[in-house]
Amino acid sequence: MPEPGSKVIATRAPGELNDVQRRRLNSTCKYIDSLLCDIEHALHSSESESPFPHYLVDVTPAQSQVIEGHIRHLRAHLLKALDWQQMKPEEADIPVSRSIITDLGFVEIAIEELKPKYMRGCGPVPEDAINGLNNVVDELRSLVQSITRSIRKELAKSHESNLGKP
Repeated sequence: MPEPGSKVIATRAPGELNDVQRRRLNSTCKYIDSLLCDIEHALHSSESESPFPHYLVDVTPAQSQVIEGHIRHLRAHLLKALDWQQMKPEEADIPVSRSIITDLGFVEIAIEELKPKYMRGCGPVPEDAINGLNNVVDELRSLVQSITRSIRKELAKSHESNLGKP
């Protein structure tokens, strides 16, 4: 135990970063990986059935494979950088099911904001369009609520069957 009034000197191993620097290294590696995920998403965006595509895929499948090889190589070096400081990436902690249910909640909010009373900020909604807009909102909301119920039911079944396993 140190004497009262004496300074405690932190010891570190040679080549070891301090805690703040280690957190910075970790968060930068995570950020780089998230950008690499964005690249992968863009490369495979043509596989989506979205009616509102964001990317025009202008690379060939062969070019895509080369890029994905570079991504794998870079990720290996990210792990090597962490390993240099005896660090490991954190394990995933957000269940996909929670992400899906949360995103569907945001979809419901976006649909709600299509109601005529919220559209007034864009200018008055013409009287002859109010019923049509309300019908669109009702149909979309009903569909999303049905999807949410269906997913929750599936997840509950899956959870119950997993509880019975040893």
